[in-house]
Amino acid sequence: MTGQQGRYLDIEVDVLDDAGVRAVIDNALARAGCTWEELQQQAKAGSFSSEIARRAWFVVSSFEPSPA
Repeated sequence: MTGQQGRYLDIEVDVLDDAGVRAVIDNALARAGCTWEELQQQAKAGSFSSEIARRAWFVVSSFEPSPA
């Protein structure tokens, strides 16, 4: 293997099922201290309550909320 080909061999990738994705979303919302709806409103306003909330939105914004 040459230089660039072996560069990323030590990276592990986990594929999440629906429960795993839900856990990631729930964790991000808990760390941000807000609900999905609150975080969505902050994003619409372009003003987040904290840097953690902004980062949580970055993580969860591509997912549609579903009943827990």
